[in-house]
Amino acid sequence: MVDLKWLTMCATAGEFLYGDFTASVLKQMYERKNGCTASLDELVASMKELEKAGEVLVTYSPGQLDDTDPEGRGFFVPKDCRGTELEAVLRKADADGNPYASIHFDPDEELELFSDLPDDFGFYIPTEKEIVELVEENCIHTDAMVKLEEQTRKRGGNPDNLKTLWSKISTNKLEQMESIGAVMSAVLPGAIGLSENEEIPEGVAPAVPTMDDLNALMPYINEFINGINRRDRKGWRPCDLFKKMHPHGLTSMPTLVPGSVQAAKSMKGAEAQLKAMGANVDYSSIDDFVTVGPFGERRVVKVGRNDPCPCGSGLKYKKCHGRGR
Repeated sequence: MVDLKWLTMCATAGEFLYGDFTASVLKQMYERKNGCTASLDELVASMKELEKAGEVLVTYSPGQLDDTDPEGRGFFVPKDCRGTELEAVLRKADADGNPYASIHFDPDEELELFSDLPDDFGFYIPTEKEIVELVEENCIHTDAMVKLEEQTRKRGGNPDNLKTLWSKISTNKLEQMESIGAVMSAVLPGAIGLSENEEIPEGVAPAVPTMDDLNALMPYINEFINGINRRDRKGWRPCDLFKKMHPHGLTSMPTLVPGSVQAAKSMKGAEAQLKAMGANVDYSSIDDFVTVGPFGERRVVKVGRNDPCPCGSGLKYKKCHGRGR
């Protein structure tokens, strides 16, 4: 007999973690719990009943999901709730900051089917504990997250904010540089990237991050961000993907070139860690320092010789990237 309560949790975790996922992936998730075994036909039949009862927000589709699903035993996709009584509920959840809600009513949230992953990459299958955490806490509590929570407490930040950031990064609501700034703000109240409308907790002094702060925190932040399961990577974490794709490591690292003032500042803060990983940062191509306007347009910023250097070094431009100009 199918354990419907556990199957519901697996389906919800699949919706959060993948968006679209195959019936065979659901079976692997279901059988992560000791004593739970069922055939694909049994699980699909049970899922159809759960969908009718409104217990799950995914719907079954027969056929093949992608090239890694040769048997084509069917797959599940997020239920389209536009025009239904659920839409208002989900829109409120989205407005309240639930990053998993909009996939059910926003056409712009339609998923790309993992186009840049190698063809032979299957889905990441979470453990029983990870499935429970994902459903109950909207995140997977990793060792890296525990370490960063500890750093956050030490600096007067709110570690609960990391849960929200986990799910936003997992669902690509935040870009890479936005993620770093947002996590830094969670760890250091009042730090760079803090939203204008976000209030610093009462009794907590705003933290003005020094270069020492940035250098000390970046390893924890990088480990946290790279350990987050990604929806557009079939649930894989970047750190695991790197190991799978480069089992013997990289023989050389590319030179990183910041494309904006914001990127230059972020890279400057992480420069020590980037060099430790063997990567170089080339600031020479931003002589006129490009930034991005409110509509996404690229703007050139002219920097005076006595102005602070936009790379974030703290030096005057003439003593940093304007030297010799």
